[in-house]
Amino acid sequence: MQQSKQQPSTLHTLVLYGLGFLLLWEWLRPLKDITTTDDINIFVMYTMFLFIVTYFQLPFWISFPVKLGALMYALHSLYFFDVFLSFKWVPYLIEDISYNLNLFSDQNWNEMTSLSRSLLFFILLWLVSYLMHYWLIQTRRIFLFFLITVIYISILDTFTVYDAKLAIIRTVFIGLLLIGILRMMKIIETEGFSLLKGKFPVLWVAPLSGVIALSSVLGYVAPKASPIWPDPVPFIQNMSGKEDIGEGKGSGIAKIGYGENDSQLGGPFEFDYTPIFKTYDNARHYWRIETKEFYTGKGWENKIPTTAVPVDANQPSAQTDYTKVWEEGLEMKDNTARIEAEKGKEYSFLMIPGKLTKIDADPDTTYQLDGVKGKISTFQNGGEVKLSSYVMNYQLPVLKEAQLKESTNSYPQYVKDNYLQLPETLPQRVRDLASEITANQPTIYDKVKTVEGYFAKEAYGYNTIEVAVPEDDEDYVDQFLFETRKGYCDNFSTSMIVMLRSVGIPARWVKGFTPGTFEGMGDGGLREYTVTNANAHSWVEVYFSGIGWVPFEPTRGFDNPFQPEEDKKESTPAAAVPDQPEKPEKDLNNEKSASSEKTSFASILKNAGYAAAGLIILLLIAAGLAFLFRRKWLRQYTIWRYKRKQGSETFEEAFERLLWLLKVYGIRRQPAFTLREYALYVDRALDTKDMRILAKAYEGVQFSPKKQTDLWSDFHRELWENLIKRIRP
Repeated sequence: MQQSKQQPSTLHTLVLYGLGFLLLWEWLRPLKDITTTDDINIFVMYTMFLFIVTYFQLPFWISFPVKLGALMYALHSLYFFDVFLSFKWVPYLIEDISYNLNLFSDQNWNEMTSLSRSLLFFILLWLVSYLMHYWLIQTRRIFLFFLITVIYISILDTFTVYDAKLAIIRTVFIGLLLIGILRMMKIIETEGFSLLKGKFPVLWVAPLSGVIALSSVLGYVAPKASPIWPDPVPFIQNMSGKEDIGEGKGSGIAKIGYGENDSQLGGPFEFDYTPIFKTYDNARHYWRIETKEFYTGKGWENKIPTTAVPVDANQPSAQTDYTKVWEEGLEMKDNTARIEAEKGKEYSFLMIPGKLTKIDADPDTTYQLDGVKGKISTFQNGGEVKLSSYVMNYQLPVLKEAQLKESTNSYPQYVKDNYLQLPETLPQRVRDLASEITANQPTIYDKVKTVEGYFAKEAYGYNTIEVAVPEDDEDYVDQFLFETRKGYCDNFSTSMIVMLRSVGIPARWVKGFTPGTFEGMGDGGLREYTVTNANAHSWVEVYFSGIGWVPFEPTRGFDNPFQPEEDKKESTPAAAVPDQPEKPEKDLNNEKSASSEKTSFASILKNAGYAAAGLIILLLIAAGLAFLFRRKWLRQYTIWRYKRKQGSETFEEAFERLLWLLKVYGIRRQPAFTLREYALYVDRALDTKDMRILAKAYEGVQFSPKKQTDLWSDFHRELWENLIKRIRP
């Protein structure tokens, strides 16, 4: 008869879970180098917690809410700063999930928020931890996961900045040790060894660990021959005729980052998440470096003759017509920002957050303003210097939509001469498209917002790899608008500027960095951000008469940090409407009340719809998880269901449910087995004698002409319950 599978001892299971966790940890270690997150410890601690809860084999109705609570706490630790148990962060989480569900339905994967990406990653870790339990405890097979881990680390080591020298050694050691232990356990189960039954076979594991460790050390310290093949990344690029020539060249796969040559835009790039500076700020904004005004049909240049203008650090108000951003007389808000550059990543110019009122840096530093670009360079002793840290006091305007909508097309002469320029070779269909989509907009601001939202409305895609370079007879904007319809910030921002200029609205191209990744609250209420090379960005500034240059963000997946205050709509008195009889005050109040009730009711319906959608999603997730983890809760549910049942038929029903459970948990009845043979097989598998007693009683009920009514007594119930408790998922 086939030998039954023995359940691993507590020590066996603990060792397997520990090694399994260490193997899975190798998947998390590279995230700090290849992604923008530095909070790897939260993911590691969450994964460890999942393994601990799984190890203790808690009932499903306990383990599921505990793991879910840990997931919520981990998310809270990453993105929220209020007290966890206050639950003030829950509405924001629900709103974020609802927003991303709409993105799922539209297949806009690139626009997913970081919060929802982290949520999905935590869920993935949850599922993988369950799979690790299944591979280690149920099937006792881990080779495939071990092989995939080695391949994963090797690929990252080859094609990313991650150094996997030690990771490969750790992975091979852990993987081979796991495979050896699982193989040893299978031999014990198959051969039925009793010498080591119930004890961890130290005499086997110690030599196995020693051999693997010795092999790993020798492999690490042994001399190695030089590589026969070249580095595959440049080798592949060279074979394809492409070189990594950087920004603005239009061919090859460049790394994203700030560069000065923008005369030839287009071509793919890869993200570089190397941190370059940290900021401590009490406002959120783009970091402005320079502007360009002349569009060539291929890229951007500066054609206006420029001069260097000295800047006083205590009163940095020096500006020219071309560098002035905001007009005088606007309401301004004071802010403070501190820049701390990463070692070796300093720049010899300032990151400009707004209208500067003071610069606090090394007292020996002098500053010069490029009179056209607006770029402020730093000098010491007559030569350029790269500052490692500096503090800036600056101002940002407080604008309302009404101000922007009131702006007219009475532009200064220097604006009309330089910021409406377009090449003569620009295809007519670009001008026609701009005229078509803005024709029915009443104000300049409405036209600008229409062009800004056009790319999202028409489903233009954000893509950094499949980005074409225009041929000699092609226009960069025309190619993006009508041919490829996918690209990155340069494509979107340049296209918006060209379209606006086509309808007589002055605009210019701006380069710098996005705000970066929010890290937390620093001293004095300042927000801490980390800015990497991947935050290099270009956007649009549009000139509004009497206001100045206002930033706009057309790029898909990016959110403009500068937003004017929306208009507060006030009801117009009935007497002000011509040809209308004046309505009594009572009627006006009733109309307002009805309008308010209608708005309130619509809001309630909208919120109810979101709540219903969220509830349905949670129910589907709960149902999926319940099915996935059914082996963990079926036993407890079955015991709870039958424990207090009475009646003459309860014993038969409970025994048949026991047979079904045994089948679900893998202790199947072979076709040739009689009931008594199967009972003997079950007792051997579970190390009991209870199944034979219950089977004999069940046969008596089935074949006795007189039904027995007292079989579901405490005696048989305890035997039945004991058998179910011994079944392991």
